Amino acid sequence: MKKFLLTLAVIVMMSATSYAAQNEIILPTVEVKSKELSVTQALQQRRSNRNFVDKDLTSAQLSKILWAANGITHDDGKRVNPAALGVQSVEVYAVTKEGIYLYDPANHKLKLIAEGDFRSVTTTGQSFVGKAAVNLVYVETPDAWANARMIPPRDAQISFANITAGAMVQSVALIAETEGLGNCVRGSINRDEFKKVAKLSDDKIILLAQSVGKCD
Repeated sequence: MKKFLLTLAVIVMMSATSYAAQNEIILPTVEVKSKELSVTQALQQRRSNRNFVDKDLTSAQLSKILWAANGITHDDGKRVNPAALGVQSVEVYAVTKEGIYLYDPANHKLKLIAEGDFRSVTTTGQSFVGKAAVNLVYVETPDAWANARMIPPRDAQISFANITAGAMVQSVALIAETEGLGNCVRGSINRDEFKKVAKLSDDKIILLAQSVGKCD
């Protein structure tokens, strides 16, 4: 009986999703399955959902969500979502109850920026945000244009970034639907406070946020 209980405890520890003390989270490889919900079905069923319950995503679900937001699909570095002139100027931050993480597409991993529960900082008062398993924050970074073959005016850079962010949130929404998760795209963000806790430089612009998680 003791041996059985010890084995059970080990299994529970291995299956738990807790990232609190990790500076980096290596995400599992995303598997593209032919039997998943079709794109047309996902589009038909996609709705904003705010009835989140405070439960963690599985590692596989978190991996798919980040991959849909800004993942790499080709050996030449091309991403899931389009970017003007091939310049990837939108970074994705993942805010969970454990901390704020920056998604690293090249290595498909999350890098810890700040430890602690900052989910409510990604809103100006929407209570459901604090229950969503992950809140994605899409941030425009002008440094991405430094080595571009053509550098457009700053207002055009921001417009291009907004178009990319729009594609990102839709991709995440569709993946969330295939995983049976709720999502809600938000423009209401405590931008000054999030810049502070996420240690963003003044020239970066917070574009959108998106809450993703399990719902009632």
